[in-house]
Amino acid sequence: MNSSTRICTNYMLQSTDGKSTWISESAVKHLENVMHAIKTTRHTTIPVNVADAELKQIVRFCEHHKDGYTLYQPLTQWDRQFFSMEDSKMMDLLMAATELFVAPIMNICFQTLTNKTRNMSTEDKLKACGLCYSILSKDGQQFELTENAAKLSGFISAYKSTNGIYLNNKANPILLDVMAAPLSIILKWCEQHKMEKPVVMTSWDKELLTMGMPELTQVLCAANALDVKGGLVNMIIEMMGQAVSS
Repeated sequence: MNSSTRICTNYMLQSTDGKSTWISESAVKHLENVMHAIKTTRHTTIPVNVADAELKQIVRFCEHHKDGYTLYQPLTQWDRQFFSMEDSKMMDLLMAATELFVAPIMNICFQTLTNKTRNMSTEDKLKACGLCYSILSKDGQQFELTENAAKLSGFISAYKSTNGIYLNNKANPILLDVMAAPLSIILKWCEQHKMEKPVVMTSWDKELLTMGMPELTQVLCAANALDVKGGLVNMIIEMMGQAVSS
């Protein structure tokens, strides 16, 4: 063998869910925290604090760009196809890339998410990035609720704590024994008043709760079942009183 010939090394990355993925010496240079671990330990098997799904995506990107990548360069067709994913998936990828400090992926994900959410409300931005809880009604309709809004429901707060539910839980939604129609009213109310203490009934609340007595009764029962704080129950009772007297 020619003395100038250099043998390339492959490295094994072990994910948090116990799976392994190989990465070449040229590609691993994009993973700054992994490179630091390699230099420090001199090991070729490196455990990383990233799930297998995101790790495989990162390795795929790095192998494709193993010959070099310049930050802020125009995206190629391959890059555009690679980053064509749901916003919540991109947020997962961004968090994983941040953990491994993969600058190219971090930059592209951040810029893509920023551009998509520039004209969104704060609530929509959080939901687009997966920073919310997924909730499934009794009749199978799925809703999303931001973290601060979820705090207004004592039942949801207790359910999250007891069952170990975290943000971006689409694969394991919170199951509620409440039908979609009254639940949608309650979740809208929680989002509207999530940053207020105490809550005072406004024209917005009156418009939301303007409905027939049967519907108001369903919302009242659901609000009690979900232990909704902040005055929703009192508002419903007041609206029911107005409906009776009119």
